[in-house]
Amino acid sequence: MASVTIILQSTGTNENRLALRKFLFSRYNMPMARIGIVFGLLLCGLTIAGLSVTTQKSYTQFIPMMFGIPMLFLGVVSLNPHRREGAVSFATGLAALGTLLGGGRLFVLALQYVGGGYVNPISLRLVVVMTGLCLIFALVAWIWQKQRKRDATSQALSAKASNPTPETTVTLKPPPVTTDNPYQTPPILPNSTDDRGIS
Repeated sequence: MASVTIILQSTGTNENRLALRKFLFSRYNMPMARIGIVFGLLLCGLTIAGLSVTTQKSYTQFIPMMFGIPMLFLGVVSLNPHRREGAVSFATGLAALGTLLGGGRLFVLALQYVGGGYVNPISLRLVVVMTGLCLIFALVAWIWQKQRKRDATSQALSAKASNPTPETTVTLKPPPVTTDNPYQTPPILPNSTDDRGIS
């Protein structure tokens, strides 16, 4: 708690805001794997609650589960640290898609209500809650990805600063100067056997 007090009492500079964000996401240990699993279970629970409350069935009631099952699966996959970044990226895109589809469905239901048609209140509540959950997860995952990239960049820069690469100088030596003519034929040596035969 002392570290929390120190951070909260600091001034509102950029470095302190980054430190607070890093503290919340790292020190409190908020892995995106658990967050994805929780949000997936919540989306699946929305469909189960909608089906158990009323006997009127609508395809809108199954939309939260359509996003909850793959998000739950991606949360389980992201428990592996080597696959976490890819799984979180897919889950972020899925949550963004759920937010867009939920907003589109709310727009259709609003037009239906304005036109005098019947709007199932349970379906409307399910779509509102699903859109809110998807939006919250997309924002949290986006902040987590930005913080992860910022941490990786800062670690790379600190490692480069602590271990600077030595400058290597390459000196070119001139080729040795020879006075011999490379195109001159070597001298013919006398054959000792011929001299022996002649004598």
